[in-house]
Amino acid sequence: MLADIEAIRSEFPALARWTHFAIAHKAPLPRRAETAFSDFANDFVEHAGENVFSMDRIEEARSSLGALVGAAPETLAFIKNTSEGVNLVAAGLRLSPGDQVLVSELEHEANLLPWRRLEATGIELVIVSGGSEELLDRIGNKTRVVAASWVTYGAGYRFDIETLAKACRAQDALLVVDGIQGVGVLSTPLRDLGADVVTCGGHKGLLGLAGAGFLYCREPAVERIEPVYTAKFSYEHTDKWSSPMKLRTDARRFEYGNPNFLGIAVLKRSAEFLTELGLDAIEARIRLLTTRLLNHLIAAGLDIATPLEWEKRAGIVSLSWDSPSKAVRKLRERSILVSAKDESLLRIACHFYNTEEEVDRLAEELTACR
Repeated sequence: MLADIEAIRSEFPALARWTHFAIAHKAPLPRRAETAFSDFANDFVEHAGENVFSMDRIEEARSSLGALVGAAPETLAFIKNTSEGVNLVAAGLRLSPGDQVLVSELEHEANLLPWRRLEATGIELVIVSGGSEELLDRIGNKTRVVAASWVTYGAGYRFDIETLAKACRAQDALLVVDGIQGVGVLSTPLRDLGADVVTCGGHKGLLGLAGAGFLYCREPAVERIEPVYTAKFSYEHTDKWSSPMKLRTDARRFEYGNPNFLGIAVLKRSAEFLTELGLDAIEARIRLLTTRLLNHLIAAGLDIATPLEWEKRAGIVSLSWDSPSKAVRKLRERSILVSAKDESLLRIACHFYNTEEEVDRLAEELTACR
């Protein structure tokens, strides 16, 4: 368990002003991530970017990120966001007419629209109602891709990724996972999760900036996905006249041009901070807080949209709510940050820096404003 919550909270200046239950929307930045800004600016202004534009620093960040998420550095590519990662895979798989893609109806548009676009090419897109069991029932010999979230953005339902991965492997299908609501919250290493691809923005559980995320690609899946774009970093050799041109055989084949140096510098600092805390301890803390919150909400008779069992949820607790945007504004007036989704859900997202007292206060406010 995390020992000194007050010391941890001191890393987040925003927490002095706000009760933050909105990490499912965007994260507050810790101080050590903030120092990445000043270090970047100082090096840029005073030393013409001697270090911050170094690809060696990018490789150091890749190693730091890999240590946090439980993945070999070479299985990670730096990308802008979840949407870019899904698009890279959807376009790069070169699916054929008649190939089947399964997508849950619970998916965010980031993990739906790139697959819907393929319908015009003759791909059979099947939108599956329900969760893990329903997806498992639909996987067959025509299935080439299953697209699912580790944790869904709305109700906070956690898919059984490990079981889905085994079923996909049996049919030689790829499992493509939107990881943004699970990474930095759940402790399962990506190498053990089983997904072929996990794509994730950096501005939520990773405590980073929008525009700097990652794509994880399991080694056997890499060469099944052709990069949509290429530049020198996509190839084994950076000599533009080398022959033959050979793409990298690891996830770095999906990188091209200059990366987001500043965003990746911030991501590195936050990844190291999260590694120090430990994902096991972070997950245990989130489980404790969300369970406490759910117990309050059940006692108050509120309409909970999130599964109660821990194995089917994570950091998000959502309530069915009339006019959730109105409740978001009302709570913000009380310095409490939550978010609204799908015009029917009030979404609360606990993280390790929240306190039991904050959970209790939130439950009281929700009961009062229902």
